[in-house]
Amino acid sequence: MTTEQEARDAIHHAFGETAHVDIETFPAGNLSITITRGKHAATIDGHPESGWGWTVDPGEDDGFSGHENVATTLDEALVNVRAALI
Repeated sequence: MTTEQEARDAIHHAFGETAHVDIETFPAGNLSITITRGKHAATIDGHPESGWGWTVDPGEDDGFSGHENVATTLDEALVNVRAALI
């Protein structure tokens, strides 16, 4: 399971101090992560056992429609999000 602190550490490693991060942890261990950098934002939702979905600059109506992009690991999702935000 990825804890909130492990997620924060991974995000800090990927972005340094250049992004604002909000993380919500759910009882089953799923995480919902919002990363904001400048005028852009990304959401990453997932769990280490089921994978991670991510979207950069989601529309207001996209909140519960799922993610077109998926990654096996949180680190993989962060690499892709970082490439899109920088």
